[in-house]
Amino acid sequence: MVDAAPNMTASPVVMPALPPLPKRLEIELSSACNLRCTYCPRRFLNDISAFMDVDLFCRIIDEVTPHPETILVLHRRGESLLHPRLDECLDYLKGKFQTIQLATNATLLDDAINNRLIEALSFISFSLDAPEAFDRTRKPARYVDVAARVERFLRQNAGRVQTQVSMVKTDKTPESDVARFKAIWQGKVDRVRIYAEHSAGGRFGALEQGRAGRVACAMPFYEMLVFSDGRVGRCNHDWNGAPLGDLNDATIAQIWNSDAYRALRTEHHGLALTDPVCRDCDSWYPIPGHQMTGEIHGE
Repeated sequence: MVDAAPNMTASPVVMPALPPLPKRLEIELSSACNLRCTYCPRRFLNDISAFMDVDLFCRIIDEVTPHPETILVLHRRGESLLHPRLDECLDYLKGKFQTIQLATNATLLDDAINNRLIEALSFISFSLDAPEAFDRTRKPARYVDVAARVERFLRQNAGRVQTQVSMVKTDKTPESDVARFKAIWQGKVDRVRIYAEHSAGGRFGALEQGRAGRVACAMPFYEMLVFSDGRVGRCNHDWNGAPLGDLNDATIAQIWNSDAYRALRTEHHGLALTDPVCRDCDSWYPIPGHQMTGEIHGE
C-alpha cells in the first residue's frame, strides 16, 4: 500500500474538537543515541544526550492514567534502550494503557531486554536499512549483527507485540535497495515502512522533493511531544523548536489548553503559518496519526 496524500485543499470551517488531553503522547526517554546515522536530523543539532528523570516520567504517566486509550510513544530523538532506568519506566506503565509504542535501532536487544519489551509494549519498530546500505548509513552498527538481533526478537515475540521494520529512502537510494528490504522482511514482521528522508538540508520536517496540497495539520489537535528535559514540543517533527511549555512547572492539561497551543492551532486551521517549526515542514498529517507520505506495507 502506498501512503499518499489525499486530495484536500482547504481546512473545514469548524475548528476540530479538542480532547481534554492529547490522544497521542510522545515521551522522549532518551535524547542520547549510540549511532551516527548519516541522514538523522541529529547532525544539525548541538550535542543532545540526556535521559528523562524517572520522577518526571511518573508524574506524566499519573496525569494520563485516567485515559487508558492514550497512545503512548516512548521515543523521539535518541535511543530509548539506553535509559539507565528503563525497567522502572516500563514497570510503571503496567496495565495502564492499551497502546504503548517504541522505536529502536535494535543494537542493544538481547534476550532479557526482549522479554521486558514484549511484556510492556503493543507495537515496536526497528530502524534498519537495506543490507547493501546499512553499514554505510547506520554507523558504527553492522547489518549482520543488528538483523540477527531483530530476528531473535521476532522468535521470542511469537506474534505477541505488533512489529515493524523501517528504512529511510533518500534521493540517492536505488529502487533495488527498497525492493531488497521489502523482500527480506515482508512475512516476518507485521509492517514494512519506507520513510521519505526529511530534514536533509537542516530544515526539520522538510522533504527533499517538497510536498504539494498543504492542509491543516491534525497533530496540534491530537499529539503532544515531551522532550527528555520536560519541555513540550509540537509533534515528532519538532527537533529543537521553542517549547510550548515545560512539564517541570505545569501539567499536561495546562499546556494543552495554553495560549501558545491555541495560537498554533489557529495558525494551522487557517493555514496562516508563522510558527517557524510548522511553517517549513512538509511532514504534516492530514488526519490524526497518518502522515500520508512514503510507503507502508502490511497491517
